[in-house]
Amino acid sequence: MPIYIRGVICKIFILQITLLSTASTQTKRTRYDAKPTLALFTFEGNGMKDEDVALYTGYLNLELHQTKSFVLVEKIQIDELMREKDYDKIDCKTADCAIEIGRLAGIKKAIVGSFDLVADTCTIKGSLIGIESKEVEKTAERRYVGDLEGINPYIQIMAWEFAGLDAPKDIKSIVEQATDEEEKKSRWRWVKWAIKPFNYIANRMREFLPSSSTE
Repeated sequence: MPIYIRGVICKIFILQITLLSTASTQTKRTRYDAKPTLALFTFEGNGMKDEDVALYTGYLNLELHQTKSFVLVEKIQIDELMREKDYDKIDCKTADCAIEIGRLAGIKKAIVGSFDLVADTCTIKGSLIGIESKEVEKTAERRYVGDLEGINPYIQIMAWEFAGLDAPKDIKSIVEQATDEEEKKSRWRWVKWAIKPFNYIANRMREFLPSSSTE
């Protein structure tokens, strides 16, 4: 094969590799740019210690990373940006505050929420807010009954709900099984409550019935 033909083939081969590499890089950038930036603000804690609230909000933060649906802006980064802008409301837990900080920091979305603990029941509520629209785009709510050490799957599944994706099977099965058991207990409590008046009436009627005596 003539030398000049080999040179042409070699140049074509190099050009193809360059084009493929450029296309791959552009695809990665497009996918990255398509992910909205997200700020997760520490949830409010009603009936719960501050350290527990921070811990469980941290669980949600980790699981949001796992969904690969957002570019999370960490709290330390937001705090630095707000200090540079002389903004003094760093400890933000409300939607209005999140929108204000989001606009100042150039963030697309924010999540705010709460943990409401009463006895052994914890209700977790969260809202995904669009900063530009100032509207709630998605809400997630879970009710957990039991020791707080087992609450993590209920927090994890909310991250996937915010992302609009199915949660991993192991997380989903734990939450669904516990929810089914709680619903059965709840139905049984309603049944006992419903028949309680009838039992009362029956017992009262027995008091007025003549007692039978044996000779």
